[in-house]
Amino acid sequence: MNNSIKCSKCGNLIKPNEKFCRICGNAISNNTSVVIEKKIVKPTDFDGIYYFDGDKLLREFINRELVKANIDVNTNMMPMNVLKRKKILSIIYSVLLFVFICLIFFHFPLYTYIIGIILLFLFNRLTKKYDLMGYLIKEVKARPGEKISNIVMNTKNTFVDSNIKPFKIIGTLVAIVLPLIIFIKPRIMYEKMDNGYGVRFYAFGITNFRTAVIPETYKGEKVISLRGNTFSNMPFLYEVKLPDSVTEIRGQAFKNCVSLVKVNIPINLEYLGGGAFYNAKSIEKIELPDTLTYLGGESFYGAYSLKEVKLSNNITEIRGDSFENCVSLKSITIPDNVTRIGGHAFYGDYSLSEVIIGKNSKLMEIGSSAFRRCDSLYSITIPATTYVNERAFKESPTNVLYFQKY
Repeated sequence: MNNSIKCSKCGNLIKPNEKFCRICGNAISNNTSVVIEKKIVKPTDFDGIYYFDGDKLLREFINRELVKANIDVNTNMMPMNVLKRKKILSIIYSVLLFVFICLIFFHFPLYTYIIGIILLFLFNRLTKKYDLMGYLIKEVKARPGEKISNIVMNTKNTFVDSNIKPFKIIGTLVAIVLPLIIFIKPRIMYEKMDNGYGVRFYAFGITNFRTAVIPETYKGEKVISLRGNTFSNMPFLYEVKLPDSVTEIRGQAFKNCVSLVKVNIPINLEYLGGGAFYNAKSIEKIELPDTLTYLGGESFYGAYSLKEVKLSNNITEIRGDSFENCVSLKSITIPDNVTRIGGHAFYGDYSLSEVIIGKNSKLMEIGSSAFRRCDSLYSITIPATTYVNERAFKESPTNVLYFQKY
């Protein structure tokens, strides 16, 4: 406490040496001295909500106004605008769920479904966050000059009974059941080509995911092609029946079909794309017709069970990685028209003990690591003019012999 001079008329504090009050002009006398008490303000004297950050503070103010308005934040009632938006979000979620389930039948790579699950989870969380509190926060921020109490009361006047839960349940059930009805049986998607139709995609069905049959014709025209990834990533596929009208099988058509055992190669096949049977671990026998002129790289990469291979007599190259890690392959005959065996073509085929190359072979080159780590290949005879990369037989016990020149 301290002694200060105060105007007896208006109560204004008088500065030292002032004879008249600056506010009312009253003459100052010494007997107007009063005692003024100073009060120390402590942090605890303020409401605790003022220690919150901006969003939390705003939320607390809104909560207090909701209490005053007798509104339970968890009420089943909600503003019409909120209900409409939640229904729109629920519809979008149901559509996304429908698409996701449909994608399962199209056997995309595993990471596709992981990403899909994450997106569905995040969108569901977003839908749940859009509630009464979120709506009010948005409204208050949009109208900073209006009292929060007025915004709360105006919102209360638009309340309707919420039916969002049954709406979302029905949407979710439709999104799950509808794809199961659509794909109860396998479906074949076709692509128009110059001389007929190609199978663009094969979607397995609930009632049949072990076997696939491709018809010879579609809309009166021949089915001539399997496009890329037609059957890829189908782990339960056991048998595929193809028509002889098919002349090309594009890249990765049977990639990662780990249970595939039976597949008939069309007798008129001309093109077998790269990675066509990549990681087809269960297939044991392949016979390629002489109509085949192109054999892509990695065609049978990782076909662990492949024991017998008959190559087309009209291919000119065995491309890189074509039979890499075919650990069950014991013998193979290289057609005379093959001029090059690419790098890693038979890498890691540790059961391969016989590679037959004829005297009339046109083989000109054996690439790097072509027969690397072929532990059972002790001898091979090749034309004298064949160039052999210095790493072609690395880590293999192979003795390279040459046909005599005449």
